[in-house]
Amino acid sequence: MSRSHIKSQALFERIKRTVAGGESSYARLRHGEPLCMARGEGARFWDVDGNEYIDWCLGYGPLILGHRPPKVVDAVVEQLRERGSMYTFPHVLDAEVGEKMVRAVPGLDQVRFANSGTEATLAAMRLARGYTGKTKILKFEGHYHGWTDQQWISLDFVPGSSGTERAPVPLLINGSPSVMAETVVIGAWHRPEYIGELIARHRHQLAAVICEPVMCNCGVIPTDPEWLLLLRQLTQEAGVLLIFDEVITGFRLALGGAQGHFDVRPDISTFGKALGAGMPVAAFGGSAEVMALEAENVVYHGGTYTAMPMSLAASNVVLSEMIDHEGSFYGHLSDVGSRMMAGLQEAADRHGVRAVVQGYPQVWQIFFLLDDAPDDAVIDNLRSCVAYQDSDRYSVFQAALFERGVYVHPGSGERWFCSQAHGTAEVTETLAAVDEAMATVKRELG
Repeated sequence: MSRSHIKSQALFERIKRTVAGGESSYARLRHGEPLCMARGEGARFWDVDGNEYIDWCLGYGPLILGHRPPKVVDAVVEQLRERGSMYTFPHVLDAEVGEKMVRAVPGLDQVRFANSGTEATLAAMRLARGYTGKTKILKFEGHYHGWTDQQWISLDFVPGSSGTERAPVPLLINGSPSVMAETVVIGAWHRPEYIGELIARHRHQLAAVICEPVMCNCGVIPTDPEWLLLLRQLTQEAGVLLIFDEVITGFRLALGGAQGHFDVRPDISTFGKALGAGMPVAAFGGSAEVMALEAENVVYHGGTYTAMPMSLAASNVVLSEMIDHEGSFYGHLSDVGSRMMAGLQEAADRHGVRAVVQGYPQVWQIFFLLDDAPDDAVIDNLRSCVAYQDSDRYSVFQAALFERGVYVHPGSGERWFCSQAHGTAEVTETLAAVDEAMATVKRELG
């Protein structure tokens, strides 16, 4: 069953000679073995050795229509061939994509386009500081908002601590100035007995509370809707803005994103990934009152490549598909994801492997549990994830799937995505591989 990866290894060694680390993002490599991709089509991709994989990673979520969707390809090629790749001025796609976003998302009156989720979220934080005149941002343990100095702090966590009695400590990655920690307050997710006092204590310095409305960078942790309503209430009472980082959930969890799904309207939102269906585009937006600071250049945001016509051509297509076929579009994701989640849980139970599959049909993760995790273990934030999750079992499971032509990200803190291109064949083939992979986990680790 072992697959050859000789060409991948050779190409990776060649890349490493000129590209630091052999790739241009910290998160892409498969642990212990490089994988170099040749092409993608629909729900599958092929590596340079010719190995075929069913893809449940989908470029970390953007490929909601699958690899190389014909309508997106046609729109991007037409834009490049007929009208050009780069403008110095506003263009009709600004209007068309902006109108579709505002129509779809309840928390948007106006938007600005960006190139990445990191950029959009950084701009949203700056906008909140400019609007309120305050400097600090409250973030939550395990929530990811980008890779810059002030954004990364939200990932930090005190190992071994539990509950809410010990406050999180803001730590920094190498190269970040220590002063950045002074701009951030760290909170524990899903802890209503803790968050009210924290916001009240910092309200005079706090510009915004930022969160992933569904925690998707610690596996996938379903959100208690009452928790989001509480955050909305507490921030309004304290004169603090609420920012939803919908880079993952936007246009994936529902047409209106998590804020539409949960009916909670933030002050500012950020979007990426599914918005471009594989092209580099992101956005941030909010109420007309807040966005007036951008409109009047009171708060600065810009960039040479913002609102790139080719990227917005892709966004125009994917948003049209979502809006024009909302029921069938999200019904398909729900059907595929539901079958996958049920099949994963059933396979774990059948083989006697302690695991829990959680999330939503559009994005989910399987958590393997440590032997000493209690039977009623609940993974509801970073602390419980660290306390109960067995990363070794996940690694064995992921490697077994990989050898059987099913690709999911090697990190246990990542997630599975489905697309419009996934269908019965992909579900059936994947669950057959899952059954064998669970047997491998049971045999090797018990």
